[in-house]
Amino acid sequence: MCAIRIQMAWRGYLGRMEYHRELAAKVEERQLNYFHNMATKIKKVWKGHYVRKNVYDYYAMKKYLGALEEKNKIVREKLREYEEEMRQREELEAEVKQLEKYDKYARSCHYMMSTQVKAGVFVKDSDQSSGFEEQIKAVFPKDLSKKKNKWHKTDKKLDDNSTYELPPLRRVQGPFKNPSVVYMQRHKSLKPTLKVQTDFNTEDVAKEKDIQEEWCKRVIDAEFAPFSRMKYEYMPSLHKNTQFSNVNYGTKSFREKPVELLGSNQFKTVFKNIPEFDNMGETYS
Repeated sequence: MCAIRIQMAWRGYLGRMEYHRELAAKVEERQLNYFHNMATKIKKVWKGHYVRKNVYDYYAMKKYLGALEEKNKIVREKLREYEEEMRQREELEAEVKQLEKYDKYARSCHYMMSTQVKAGVFVKDSDQSSGFEEQIKAVFPKDLSKKKNKWHKTDKKLDDNSTYELPPLRRVQGPFKNPSVVYMQRHKSLKPTLKVQTDFNTEDVAKEKDIQEEWCKRVIDAEFAPFSRMKYEYMPSLHKNTQFSNVNYGTKSFREKPVELLGSNQFKTVFKNIPEFDNMGETYS
């Protein structure tokens, strides 16, 4: 009983000490969590004040957005002016192209104009002139005569003994090459093609050459005949023709000695039977 009382008192003391240690640790943990929470709130308030005052200033942001809006208006106005200018330019280019197309068509219809004898196809009444014919006259050139060279026009009368030098030609008329090129083409060395260089009977000559080389390397001239065409009798091998034939090991028996010589007791047991193994799975008495 005394030992039990001592153990009870000692264990109670140890339990109370462990409880106080855990309680102190829990209190310290709660205090640290409280302090961390308060520090977080202090930092949150300070950061909000600092950002609102220095980083994201409301009045500065409002001023910046106002200036940005004014700049956007200016840019939009310039883009609108540029768009209008480009549209006018495209319309002008389209109108010029249309006029050029109209002038080209009018220039191609010059043969359908009116003459002194007969009215043209574009005139409705014979007394009135068409506006399209006026356009053709304005577009189509009046002087259709070919321009002639002035070198043959001279007022001087040439005598029989007098000479007159013609102007030099600017380029050679006709499909003529340089004389040096023609000379090189006529005197260049002959380069026949492979078809011209090769003999007509090259294939037959190559086959005959292969046959001659094969005949030189041949050991015997007799042609090889298969077994079915052999005229001599079959000669068995030496080990099958003598009395010392091969042992039938592996074909009839896997033992070197016959079973009759071994007797009935081929295997002998070294240990005795164990009765417990014989009663395996049965109930024991």
